[in-house]
Amino acid sequence: MSDIDGAVPALVALILAAVAVAIVVFVVRTIRRSAKTRAAADAAVAEAADALLRLDDAVVELDAAFEAADADDSGDAPTELRRARTSAHRARDRGFVDVSDLDDASLIPATRRDLARRTRTGLEGQLARTSDTRARLAEWVRAHRSTDRLAAAARERREAVVAAAGDPEPLLDALRHRFDRSDWAEAEASAAAASAALSEADEALSAAPDDEALLRAAREIRRAARHLRAVEDAHRIAFQAAENAEAELAAARAELDDAVQIATTRGGQCAPDALDRLRAARQDLERAAAEAGGRPREAIVAVARARELRDEMIGDAVIPRLRLEAARAALPGTLACARAALAQADTRDEVRPIADRLRLERARRELAASRAATDAGRALADARAAWHAVPPPQN
Repeated sequence: MSDIDGAVPALVALILAAVAVAIVVFVVRTIRRSAKTRAAADAAVAEAADALLRLDDAVVELDAAFEAADADDSGDAPTELRRARTSAHRARDRGFVDVSDLDDASLIPATRRDLARRTRTGLEGQLARTSDTRARLAEWVRAHRSTDRLAAAARERREAVVAAAGDPEPLLDALRHRFDRSDWAEAEASAAAASAALSEADEALSAAPDDEALLRAAREIRRAARHLRAVEDAHRIAFQAAENAEAELAAARAELDDAVQIATTRGGQCAPDALDRLRAARQDLERAAAEAGGRPREAIVAVARARELRDEMIGDAVIPRLRLEAARAALPGTLACARAALAQADTRDEVRPIADRLRLERARRELAASRAATDAGRALADARAAWHAVPPPQN
């Protein structure tokens, strides 16, 4: 009996210890998932996003400062400055990935909070290093560049941009002559913005420019180049759409008719409202076809939307081989829509909030993934994700 009497207290102590450990684990888990911890995680993510926004702006300004210093392609710019600039770009790009990953719903709030804080610390450290690079670049400019040389280099860059792009008016005239305003309005706005940017650059360089004027000229020359490229892109996209619209519309009509047949005969394998939505999409397609001559880009968008709806509605009601064929047919038009949406977004001069910048970076990554994918279904899914990630214009 003495052995039993001695074992009972030890067993009770062991049970109590296990209960205490379980209570501690439960309390820790509760705290790590509590509303207070979630709020702290959200605040930490917002701070990390703000640090990314400031770093993104600082890297853009550093690029303009390198151009203003005529140090972009020059052989005499210090290697350490060029490396520091490259590091800033890599850290900024990595920051977009890291901040995007903080929206992972599977993260425990406490883990998300800690990751966000480390991300913010890293971004702020890079922001400080970018500011130091900018200061060291300014010192180098004072020692190795004259204002006259920098002004002359800026005027050469300005002329090179204009020569490379050419006169946008012939492109605009071709668009106006053939298409409705909706297919060339943004190109016209880009041409006007490019002209305004070149005028701003000329004004900055008109007298004896100081450092700030040279920097302003660099910004405006970069803006002019971006808008002139946008005119070229709009012209190319519109005429490619016009060339492909008729065939794409015909193929999409046949695909929707087949999908309606599938939804009629195998409704149990399709979405509950598949038949109604497919018929509505068919009507939308006919409306787009009626205006395709003047609005070919809208027609291509309508085809891409119809095909996406078709895939959502009939899903697994078709065999894998037919799904693969449908993906191959849908991929070129969807890629065209994603590229066009991204090109339009890149021309906007509006100051984007960090949420829009994150979406744009996601769109670029998804587009790159689509181009690299070897499977048509995967490539199509990535292209659609890129297309939908592009933020709409701000009001």
